[in-house]
Amino acid sequence: MAEYSSDEERFSAFVNFFKDYKNTLLIGFLFLASILVSSVSYKSYITSKNIKAAEIYDAWFVNLSADSASASDDKENFNKLQEQYPNTGYAQLARMIRGSSLAREGDLDAALIDFKELLDVSSGFLGNDMLNSIAKINIARIELSKENYSNALKVLESFNSESEHPLVYEVKGDALAGLKKNDLALDQYSLALENSQNESQQSLLKMKINQINN
Repeated sequence: MAEYSSDEERFSAFVNFFKDYKNTLLIGFLFLASILVSSVSYKSYITSKNIKAAEIYDAWFVNLSADSASASDDKENFNKLQEQYPNTGYAQLARMIRGSSLAREGDLDAALIDFKELLDVSSGFLGNDMLNSIAKINIARIELSKENYSNALKVLESFNSESEHPLVYEVKGDALAGLKKNDLALDQYSLALENSQNESQQSLLKMKINQINN
């Protein structure tokens, strides 16, 4: 390590260091500045998108809830939300609400399309884990109702086996029971029963287990 006997030598060494590495230091400074500017710009861009998406979502939801709701306005706002702001939570929430509504009305094919769209857009590093999980479970339940048991199992494969919700175990059990894989179905029902805190769900699981055993 260099030692300097006076302040002049220290200052001279600093100046020489800056002269020798000024290009490197300048490039490094510009690089950090560009990252900072990009980060601020991106956050501002995301905030702006969310504000605009929220306005369209509010208009869509109010119109959806109103007794005199216009079907054309409802569709226009929904499509605008999905086409212009598909990656926002508002667009994904609207997709989930419409898919659930279609499923309740018995239009399973249309509901399945919505939940598959939700699954795609909510996946990935910047996706929404909660809505992604909801999409998977609803897709699996619709596939079950259509007796597409293998499809139901396939969509649930990506769930972490060590941190699954009781409902996931139950749906897997239903699919396996539909495929006549009773031993595997019992394993899933047992896991669901062990992890469930809901009494009504526990009662239903016990009935399903009894049906297989009998």
